[in-house]
Amino acid sequence: MQKKYTRVSVMKIAFIIFIFLSFFLSLAFCQTIQLEKITVEKYRDFPVAGIESLYLQDFPQFSTEEIIDYSSSIDLRKRSPFGVQQDVSLRGSIFEDTAIHIGGIEVNDPQTGHFNLEIPLTSADIENVEIVKNAQAINFTLKEPQEEGLFLKASFGQHALWEELLSLNFPLGKINNRLSVEHKISSGARQDTDFEIYNFSSHSLWQASAAEIEFLFGSTERDFGAGSFYSAALPQAEEHTNQRFFSLRAGLKGDLFDLNNNLYFRRHGDKFIYNRNNPLSRINDHTTYVYGLQSNIVFNNDAFLKLNIEREKITSTNLDDHRRLKKGFSLGVKEKKFGDFIFALEAGLDYYENWEYLENIHVHLGYCLKDNSRLRFSFDRIWRAPSFTELYYNDTFYNIGNRNLTVQKSNNFELGLDYSCTDNFSFSISSFLRNQDDTIDWVKNNSQDPWQAENVGDLTFYGFDFYLEAGLEDCLLEEISLGYTYLNSHKKNPSRFSKYVFDYNSHKLVSNFGFNIKDILLHVIVNFSHPLERKKYTTVDLKVEKKIEDFTLILEGVNIFNKDFQELQDIESTGRWYKISVAYDF
Repeated sequence: MQKKYTRVSVMKIAFIIFIFLSFFLSLAFCQTIQLEKITVEKYRDFPVAGIESLYLQDFPQFSTEEIIDYSSSIDLRKRSPFGVQQDVSLRGSIFEDTAIHIGGIEVNDPQTGHFNLEIPLTSADIENVEIVKNAQAINFTLKEPQEEGLFLKASFGQHALWEELLSLNFPLGKINNRLSVEHKISSGARQDTDFEIYNFSSHSLWQASAAEIEFLFGSTERDFGAGSFYSAALPQAEEHTNQRFFSLRAGLKGDLFDLNNNLYFRRHGDKFIYNRNNPLSRINDHTTYVYGLQSNIVFNNDAFLKLNIEREKITSTNLDDHRRLKKGFSLGVKEKKFGDFIFALEAGLDYYENWEYLENIHVHLGYCLKDNSRLRFSFDRIWRAPSFTELYYNDTFYNIGNRNLTVQKSNNFELGLDYSCTDNFSFSISSFLRNQDDTIDWVKNNSQDPWQAENVGDLTFYGFDFYLEAGLEDCLLEEISLGYTYLNSHKKNPSRFSKYVFDYNSHKLVSNFGFNIKDILLHVIVNFSHPLERKKYTTVDLKVEKKIEDFTLILEGVNIFNKDFQELQDIESTGRWYKISVAYDF
């Protein structure tokens, strides 16, 4: 029987052809267009206003991922330090809700959000971390490869910790390249939390005239004891994860438009062993694949069009085999200034298999009161689909998925004021409100029951945060920063037990004091947290750094007063941990 093509089918084909043609045309133009030398502006998904930036050099570097916990808006649940595995809560949104980006590309894992923060890069590859609070997104910004440079670092510390890092920048013709490799190993701070991690990356950038091509490959292998990571009933669990991430971007800057096309692929493997001491223990094997193509066109550095298509796939011994397709577009205007007013807009529509059409909106308004102060308002309409684990996981003793879950949607509002009177002082305060429909959580009514994935209803979260940063002259205390976030919800848990949604930080205060004592740099970070359903606690971290020509000696410590607390219900946190490092930068 001859197949009849519907209008939707024709649109699908045209959509795919357009994206692939634009990608390969931009590659071709990179070789032929000869305009004056221009640095191609990398396409940004978010307006500048409302972004909090954290720089790695200001904090103890136990892992790149853990840097975000020095924001008062972030509640990071570390089952183990050094980036082994952690969940992120941003203004009360759980780890599944927060979009994680590497260089602007979303890298969330469709199996489970527990792997979203598994960044397959080394600390030498990251410039800073951007936290876009109202959009519930975190972006790890990449360092550009340089023509030359060598960075070596070796560390040792408590719990048989050893770390080695090598990062080399070098040219190949007109292409700047960076190769980085990192290794971490430790016996762990508590029973069955030992780990060994290998990270590798390759980053290349070619620029000529008004065009550039960028390639990124990242890889991570993590073998670790997962004792009580997901349940106190599994104290001797073990887990092995691996990830491969590829990205190829082609950018072109012309007189009338800028074009960026990004082709990417992510593969993640997860092997979970229920009891590492029992040869007959149950084992879950999962492998996910995410691959897609993004096309971003900016007209006259003003209006823009974004197109994307992405395929997600999983093969699993527990979840079976599933795949789903997502594609969409958005239109908008980049941040523009009209007199004292500032305006930015983005609106889009995505087609997601099983849930059909889903809309997303971003609106940003600003008003400059003076040259050094600005009022701002943001609105974000966002959504997130259930993960494969939330849909299909089947374990009658611990967790049960729900195939009938619907998409969770949120309307986020933020009103803020930014003020900076001098180069050495800045202040920001924001109030926020999130109306969330069809909230997804794991709940149960009896302590002995398994956790069940459910849409627990509509919720409203609200609060405020502020941030102050000041630099001092002719003083041992060179700089000080203070961040505070208050968070609350209008609704209590409808079930007796909630695994994630109703376990949030009501108050969090982060203070960072930077000293310079005879060219010895000292950072002391005090973190006060008051969870809703767990005991409040205060921890102190430090970083001491002394540079001697091309060498740097570093002492870093977390929870230096060995405070006993819980970042997850019924799971004890890591105690005091020190490490000493020697770094060489040439």
